[in-house]
Amino acid sequence: MSKVRTCPACADRVTAGDSFCEGCGRTLPNDIRDAPAENPDRVPTAPQVSMSGATPGPEDGGRPGLVPEDGAPTAPQVSLSGATRPAPDDGADSLATQPLRRDDVLSTPDGGRRGPAETSRLGEAPRPDRAGEPSMPSEPSVPEWPPPASGSVPITPTNPALCTWCPGRVRDGYCTTCGLLQPTGRDHVEVSTGDAAGVSDRGHRHKRNEDAMTVRALPADDPHAPGAVVAVVCDGVSTSPRPDEASRVTAEAGVAVLAEHLRQGVDPRAATGAAMTHAARAVAAIADSPRSAPACTFVSAVVRPDTGTVTVGWVGDSRAYWLSGGPAASASALLTRDDSWSEAMVQMGMLSREEAMRSANAHALVAWMGADSGEVDAHVSTVTPTGPGAVVLCTDGLWNYYPEAADLTAAVPGAGTAPREAARRYVELALEAGGKDNVTVVVIPVPGRGGGPRAGQV
Repeated sequence: MSKVRTCPACADRVTAGDSFCEGCGRTLPNDIRDAPAENPDRVPTAPQVSMSGATPGPEDGGRPGLVPEDGAPTAPQVSLSGATRPAPDDGADSLATQPLRRDDVLSTPDGGRRGPAETSRLGEAPRPDRAGEPSMPSEPSVPEWPPPASGSVPITPTNPALCTWCPGRVRDGYCTTCGLLQPTGRDHVEVSTGDAAGVSDRGHRHKRNEDAMTVRALPADDPHAPGAVVAVVCDGVSTSPRPDEASRVTAEAGVAVLAEHLRQGVDPRAATGAAMTHAARAVAAIADSPRSAPACTFVSAVVRPDTGTVTVGWVGDSRAYWLSGGPAASASALLTRDDSWSEAMVQMGMLSREEAMRSANAHALVAWMGADSGEVDAHVSTVTPTGPGAVVLCTDGLWNYYPEAADLTAAVPGAGTAPREAARRYVELALEAGGKDNVTVVVIPVPGRGGGPRAGQV
């Protein structure tokens, strides 16, 4: 029987070989850090094939799919090369382009964090201890808390300079006494712009929400893109420093460029490429160094009611889905393909899906946005669904539990008719299923419009 290990600070379950707790971020004792790494065998979902070319079955009523005429995108389409700061020339290959062998992919990297509900980067080194963080006491004292207020500054858990969990003081979002991450105003966020809406929640196990989302709608009388809706969702890489800042900066930078380019009459595909390049530069700019680089995933959508097109762009494993709104609409489909280790192994034919998902690397990223990302190529695709329906952007906090487009459609029927309620319900479902990760969902309605059985890439 395997030994069950828990974090001394928050009692969250940890894995042998972990350097710090996934739940609270505290450095773990040496007996856990130095133990041989375990193979958790606990990833619940399989990698997805985006815009699958399978023929619609009877359950789809023979409805048209959303396959681009040249097939699903399997190659990078918008290069972000040079958008991020280059890593120092130490002779190592870029993580995004380093060749992999079968013997390599069947093993677990030293100290890697590869849980099913966690976004991590392939081949990364464990995050170093935060400067000034004291060593863990063997028998921590438990003083009376909260102490009485004194002086002009009340000493309460709501004081941002004081730790929520103990009487310690906070620096850079961490307590200098207990080392725990501090909750923020982003623990639960809801946004609504026009008809689109989004909800983000930190979940049950994380102390802080490292996801971010932004949504904007252009005016109905805009001369170039009337009524267009743009949205960006980002998931901070938990094993990087300041992942919450990375996701926020990236999402805000991306949506600002998307909206501005559309106002200027730029094609949605070109606007998406420009937004991703700008977002990559923005998150690279906040890094202390390439070895201490905040990082995140990125997925965006541009929905044009006037043309009926949906343009999505992505780096990482945050996803975009088309959800059918009726029997005459295009069948529900996943519009993206994960930039993950498991998906890469399956696509290259090096592992079966079962082998890939048994690995502790199953959810490790092979591409992300950050100063340490090396040469990254983003993906952009445009489809024209036969509506009505909805576009859903989400992080893996939702799709870990509902990976298939048909499952999302069945879980919240008619999501496009009530986007705010749908986004709330999706988050509730993820929390009810376990809420092991931050969860973010944006729902963008797509009105009923003529389309084709196939949608071409622009």
